[in-house]
Amino acid sequence: MAWQAILQCLTVGQNGQVTPSSSSRSDSFPNVPLVDHFGRSHRFHDDFIAPGNAVIINSMYTTCRGSCPATSAKLVELRRKLWPVFEKQLTILSFTLEPQIDTPKVLKQYAELYGVSKPSDRLCSWLFLTGTQQDIERLRHGLIFYDLNPKVDSDPTQHASLLFYGNSTTDKWAAMPSELPTQALIESIRRIAGLNFEQRYGITPDTSRKAIAQASN
Repeated sequence: MAWQAILQCLTVGQNGQVTPSSSSRSDSFPNVPLVDHFGRSHRFHDDFIAPGNAVIINSMYTTCRGSCPATSAKLVELRRKLWPVFEKQLTILSFTLEPQIDTPKVLKQYAELYGVSKPSDRLCSWLFLTGTQQDIERLRHGLIFYDLNPKVDSDPTQHASLLFYGNSTTDKWAAMPSELPTQALIESIRRIAGLNFEQRYGITPDTSRKAIAQASN
């Protein structure tokens, strides 16, 4: 599955953290043009990676009857529970595997099923993305959303239900199956994609130092 490809580019570091095997994993992400479900144009790297904020990325398609609905439902829950932690510093990006079908209009209809009919000031941003078939393929391979078996890789119904997350500020990235318990995903996303101590561990550095000092007395 896609895990085999991911492990070619990522290595496990201390405390189980997944870190890039190259000097800058973030710089390798393609800067392909994409359009979101609101009809707005973007460049993937320039608009979503380079700013340095946290992102959660997954692949999907609107006619999927396999893992996509469950993954989207899980993202609804993660979006709500991660908002108090990240607020506007986290964006969820769902890119389609069937851009020839999933136009911005079709994606908007799909997004409405999961409460993303318009931008929200009280939830993390969530965008559904499409583009040309060639650009989607570049994005898919650049993010390691592919299978090493060509036959499996060419069949969208067999795509892995992975969540890929991190940020370019720390250049830490990891991937986990969306089927894992929500709390396990939240803890991993916070540790890897968190931009500061409080986002990663839920406490400020000063609070941590005070707790350590009190425990040592």
